[in-house]
Amino acid sequence: MTEPQITPPSATSSRKLLIGSGVAVAVAGAALVAFVLPAEYGIDPTGIGTALGVTKLSEPAESDEVRRGKLRTNVLLPLDAATEPTEATLTATLADKSIPLPAGVTLVGDRYTIELPPFESIEMKYELAQGAPMIFRWSATDTVNVDMHSHPYDGGTELTETFALTDTPGQSGVYVAPFTGIHGWYWQNRTLDPVTVTVDALGAMTKSMTFDKAGEHPRAMTPAAAPREPAAPAPEVAAPSEAPTG
Repeated sequence: MTEPQITPPSATSSRKLLIGSGVAVAVAGAALVAFVLPAEYGIDPTGIGTALGVTKLSEPAESDEVRRGKLRTNVLLPLDAATEPTEATLTATLADKSIPLPAGVTLVGDRYTIELPPFESIEMKYELAQGAPMIFRWSATDTVNVDMHSHPYDGGTELTETFALTDTPGQSGVYVAPFTGIHGWYWQNRTLDPVTVTVDALGAMTKSMTFDKAGEHPRAMTPAAAPREPAAPAPEVAAPSEAPTG
C-alpha cells in the first residue's frame, strides 16, 4: 500500500499565517482600546471614544435621587474651594440669595477627619431641620468619589435627594436643608493609597452620625481647634448623574 504523501507547509504560507494572526491581534487590541474600554468602562486613553460618542454608553442612567435633587433651588450654593466656613460668609451668601437666617438659630462648629484605606468608603451626616443653614468646606489628600445627598425623616431613604455627585479632592458651599432629616456626604477612595478627608462645618446642626459597613454610629461634634492650611484649588463640582442610596 502506498503511503500518502504529506506536503509540509511552505515558508510563504507560514509567514502569511503569522502575519494574519498578528494583524488580527492588533485589530482586536485597537478595538479594545478605542471602543470597548470607552463604551464599557468610560476609559478612553486615545480620545477616540469621546470623539465618536461611545463613552456615553458607559454613563449610568440618571437615578431618581439625582432627578429629585435637580428639582430643588437654593439648596446647595457652591463657594470657592478655599473659602473658610465662617458666620460672616454664611450670612452674606444667604443674603445674596434673599434667604433669611432663621430667627433664634444657634450655629455650631464641627471638624471631622477620617483616613480611608484603598477602595473603602464612609458616610458622614448631620441632622438639620427644614430651612436650617450650614456652611462647609471639605478637602481630601487625593481625589475621591463623593455623593452629597440627604433624606427626610418623613419618607426615609426612598426619598433620598442628591445635590452633588462627582470625583473631586474638595468642595465648599452653603447648604440649606430642604426638609428635616439627615444631610451630608458619601466618600469613596478609589485609589491604591490611603486618602484623608477633612470636613469643617458651621451651621444649625443638632447632631451627627457616620455610616459604614457595620451600620450607623453617632459621633460628637467637635469644633476645630485652629484654622486649617489653605486648601488646594478643586475643580468645580459637576452636576450629579447617579447616586447610591443611603
